[in-house]
Order: sequence, then C-alpha cells, then structure tokens
Amino acid sequence: MTPEERDAPIYSTFSELYSKGFSLDAAICVFVMGIHIAAVALAIWALAFAPSDWAWITGVWALIHFLLGSLSTTLYTHRLITHNAAKKVSLPVHLFFCAFGQILSVQGSVKAWAANHVLHHGVDRHGKKEIDPYSATWFPDPVRNFIWSHTLTHLFNHPESDERRRAHGATRHKVIHWQDKHYNLLTTFWLFLFPMGLGYSFGGWTGFFALLGGSMIGSVLVQQNTWTVNSLAHMWGWTKGLRSSAVNNYVWIFPLGEGNHHGDHHDCPRDYRNGLGRSSWLLDPTRYFILLLSKPRRV
Repeated sequence: MTPEERDAPIYSTFSELYSKGFSLDAAICVFVMGIHIAAVALAIWALAFAPSDWAWITGVWALIHFLLGSLSTTLYTHRLITHNAAKKVSLPVHLFFCAFGQILSVQGSVKAWAANHVLHHGVDRHGKKEIDPYSATWFPDPVRNFIWSHTLTHLFNHPESDERRRAHGATRHKVIHWQDKHYNLLTTFWLFLFPMGLGYSFGGWTGFFALLGGSMIGSVLVQQNTWTVNSLAHMWGWTKGLRSSAVNNYVWIFPLGEGNHHGDHHDCPRDYRNGLGRSSWLLDPTRYFILLLSKPRRV
C-alpha cells in the first residue's frame, strides 16, 4: 500500500459514521461538555470576582494539575505501558500513576487508553485505518479531520472488530486492571471531591470554588494539550514519518515531547525517546523523567 492509498479519505461526512456502527456516548458527551463549561465559568469567576490570593491558588492548582496529568499520559500511559519503553515498571510507579497521576489526564483508564493507542499504531503495519480511532485522514478536508481526531473520536462509541477486541482484552499489570475497574470512583474523588473538600476546609465556599476551578481548568488543558498529538502531529509538520501519516514539526513542545518528532515516534515506537534529532533532545522533557525513574546501572 502506498502512502497516498493509505491516507486517502474513507468517509465523506460525520453523519456517515452512524451507518458504519458508530454512536455518540451520551454520558461522555455530557461529562466533557460539563467540565469545559465549568472550566470557563470558574476561570471567569477567579479572574473577576475571587480574592486575589485565591485567584492565584486557582491558577497554581490548574498548572500543577496540567503538568501532572500531561506527564502521566506521556511518561506512564504512553511510553512505559503502551509501548513498553522500559523492561520493567516497578509497583510504586504503577500505584502512583494508576491511583493518582493518570486520573488527572481525564482521558479514560490506562487500560482503555493503551488499547486505543495500540490500534492507532497498528495502521502503520496493516494499513486498516478504519480501525484507527484517532485517524486524521478519514475525511476529505482538514477541518473535519482535525475536529474528528482532536475531539469527536473521544465522544463516540466505536464499532467492534477483531483487532479492537484483542487490544482491549490484552492482559496488563494487575494495578492497571484495578484502576480500570474503579476508574469512575477515582475520577470522582481526585477531580471533584478532593479539591472541593480541601478548598472548603481552608477557605469556605471561596476555597471550594477556587480549587474546583483549578481542577476543571487543569482537566481541560490536559485534554486539549494531549489531543493535539492525535490531530496537529498528524496534520502539521515539515517531514513525514517513514511508515505512517504522522509528521515531524520539530517545535511542538506542549505535549511534553510527544508532538515535535511524532513521525520519528511512529517509526520507532518502543524507544523511550520521542525523536532522534537535535530538537528532540531539547523539546522532549518526558525522556528525562523516564531517566530519573530508572535505576542506575552498576559498573
């Protein structure tokens, strides 16, 4: 299959998806829309009405949430779990990211995220891009491709296939299966109950809304930031990967290194580094966190 054949559109409009077995997930739609509305409303409240010290706390909480959630996706869920970039992941690392860090990414359980990403990379081998949930080449125009790969794909239930069943049925570490089972409870606690309770205990209703605002803003920022890897990193750049539709743009640092050498990543997915060029060393902070977590070798 040539790159042109692989990247040729297979759908004309979004409505065509319904006849192919796709369906909107009402609960996910309400949740995603709800946290986006809450993030905007609470950001306006913090900037215009909250006391200045609590407005700063909202911003700091959102920044910490954003960094932890983004790093948990890039370092743990993506490189260590999906692509097995390390020979062994220790139990404390599994516990930290499954019980806390990865919840802040607000992108589904580690098990589900890894399964979908395996399907995404599988296209590089077999070319069946109709089972790639994040494809940015399904439609004939860039606007539809961006909207689908960046947001809409996360709001739809995708049709079953043998590849999808195998990916979602893959055996993972027992902590990952535990997180998948209790994901909704963990999300409710870390995104809502913990910040609201902590904020109220220190600042009454002002603290309640300030930390809830930080949680909602951070959640939306993590989602929009990491989703650019599915959209922009496959649509915008200077050179394509050797075996995929992903591209190298050499500058996109915000997903903590996942975007700038994305074509290189598709060519060498199991490498703990995201890219092989000079800018990948400068713009890939995730690789340094992986090195920090690794045990020093004995000489």
